[in-house]
Amino acid sequence: MSDLDNAQDDRGGMPQCVIDKGVSRCESCGSLVPAQAVFENGFTYILQDCPFEKKTFKKLKYKGKWNIIRWQKTPSYWPWRATDKEKGLDWGRSDPRRPILALMMRTECSARCRICELVTSRVNKEKPAGLDVAAAKRTIAAHRGKMVSFCMAEPTENASLAELIRFASERRLITVISTNGLKLSDGKYLKILKDAGLRYIYMSFDGFDEDVYEKIRGGKHQYYLKLQAFNNIKNEKMKAGIKAVLVKGVNDNQVDALLQYALRNNFVTEVSLQSLSLGGEEESCGFTKEHLLSVEDIKFLINTVLHLSEDQFDCWNKIKIGLAAVMAKFPFIRISPFEFDAMYLVRKKDKLVPVLDGKRLERIASLLRDGKITGLIKAGFCLPASFFRFVLKEILFKRRLLETTDDLVLVRIRTIVSKPYFFSYSGMLVHKNMLTP
Repeated sequence: MSDLDNAQDDRGGMPQCVIDKGVSRCESCGSLVPAQAVFENGFTYILQDCPFEKKTFKKLKYKGKWNIIRWQKTPSYWPWRATDKEKGLDWGRSDPRRPILALMMRTECSARCRICELVTSRVNKEKPAGLDVAAAKRTIAAHRGKMVSFCMAEPTENASLAELIRFASERRLITVISTNGLKLSDGKYLKILKDAGLRYIYMSFDGFDEDVYEKIRGGKHQYYLKLQAFNNIKNEKMKAGIKAVLVKGVNDNQVDALLQYALRNNFVTEVSLQSLSLGGEEESCGFTKEHLLSVEDIKFLINTVLHLSEDQFDCWNKIKIGLAAVMAKFPFIRISPFEFDAMYLVRKKDKLVPVLDGKRLERIASLLRDGKITGLIKAGFCLPASFFRFVLKEILFKRRLLETTDDLVLVRIRTIVSKPYFFSYSGMLVHKNMLTP
């Protein structure tokens, strides 16, 4: 058995375990129906019981046990309540108070990746859904948050992208795109987006091996186009985040190379890792559930590469739960929703190191456990002087976002589940996905 398999504490042939009960949208009739999140043989499934169709459905959510983390309390403008779950990517129904507006560009993606469900499941491949530019501008104009993210499926395929970026930038909104990066290999096109006001680029990049792109994307040529895109981004002095999809046995050995690239290139300020998703099925596009990685698997890979203790991510999660409870007491201070399984690292010569060491993290987590203001004040005294110097220099004087600084790298684990097999329950849950703010 491999070290990776030994690291998993949620595997094994065990009886079905009900994690939680709630509602989900029936894949057949579209109605909200009773559902259960269950853990079975190392995987989390959603079981739907439709009284209208008189059918039951079982859909794979992801590998590993769904860790439902209950918030103590969150700021009122964080849209995580069950009634809002499906609005995350629907800009037509977006709440203008949200810190981040996600605009679905509704354009066909030319990458034709094997692992992308949009290639195989779109009902009408000849006629893309299209984008109402006027309606999009009205939504941007009404937005009272700080950021607009252009996404889904491939924003650079939309001829109106630069126009919308400029429209948002003129309203002093931070503009972000989530892209496959293929068109950014054209330096002139990237310059057009930069001049329009583009601030940040999230680009899919799955490792430094051309064979990876042959196996899970649209061909080896994509690897070289993406490398050229990175060179163009670097030459334009822009900032970017790497989004990598990991497939067990294909590119799960690329974590070290991705983090080393971020270490050596300060234009990369984020490395985001996620497992392959099969869109609710146990087999799709030539892959099976055995190709999936759990959150714990990915944590193990990161911790092994960076020589971190096992509780680094857990401590950060506890801190965020406590800090969210404190910030709920100050509704006039607007901050973006926190993400679980994410932490900041600092570039130190030839390695990436955590912003805070393990003992300091544990101390701060314990002080914030009760979600009280006094705990926040005490936690402030636990921070090193270098932290306050960084805040003064980068955030206050240079007016930069954490995502655009030269010294920090955000490492996070994203959980993406394709298709609307969402699961709502009587609590609150943060989806680890920047596109569902």
